[in-house]
Amino acid sequence: MKKFFSVIKRNLFYISLIAGMAVLVAMVTLYNMKMESKDKNNEVATEEANVGDKQNANKQTADEIQETISGKNKSTTEATKTESTTENTGDDTEDGDTTEADTEESQLTYDGNESISWPITGNVIIPYSMDTTVYFETLSEYKCSPAMVIEAKEGDEVKAVYKGKVAEVSSNEEIGNYLVLDLGNGYMVTYGQLQDVDVALGDIVEMGASVGTIAAPSRYYTEEGPNLYFKVTKDNNPVDPMLLID
Repeated sequence: MKKFFSVIKRNLFYISLIAGMAVLVAMVTLYNMKMESKDKNNEVATEEANVGDKQNANKQTADEIQETISGKNKSTTEATKTESTTENTGDDTEDGDTTEADTEESQLTYDGNESISWPITGNVIIPYSMDTTVYFETLSEYKCSPAMVIEAKEGDEVKAVYKGKVAEVSSNEEIGNYLVLDLGNGYMVTYGQLQDVDVALGDIVEMGASVGTIAAPSRYYTEEGPNLYFKVTKDNNPVDPMLLID
């Protein structure tokens, strides 16, 4: 035993050195273990924070997408409502126009039983004649006449023979400027050889109202002189005006 303690005593420095080194290694090891644990905790915390950020970002993105979809749906709904309102307004307008047109058409009541007035005061120089031919002086020929030609002076006023709607305003080589008045029930009146036309297409004209004035005759009626070309038709078939004029 003495020998053992003697050995220890002789080597105490080295033993203390070894022991100190062992303690130092142990302390370093413990320190490293503690630091590694801390680093792992920090990594876990960082990962959890990143996961939380990602979740928040995904939630925000989802909210933005939902908000965008809601906005689009709202815009689509508003656009649909606007379009529907526009269509309804257009339908109402069309219905209103149709109703107004129907009302105007219902005002045209002539049926051939009432008398029409003279469109102008003057002599009939070419009568209506569809059964036999009559002589046209300017043309130097005999032919049927679907209208009657009434003597007039340039500038004379021409009047509506009955209430009607202006169905046509135009011009051609034979009768010059002319207008067609719809009296209703298929009856139409044509006024030709006009200088000025006082009415417009679609106008409702009362009986006795001015529709225009007499012009210089076209080259088809130069020998007859200024005149009114006056024609009446029923369903596009010529009718003798003298049967209707009072």
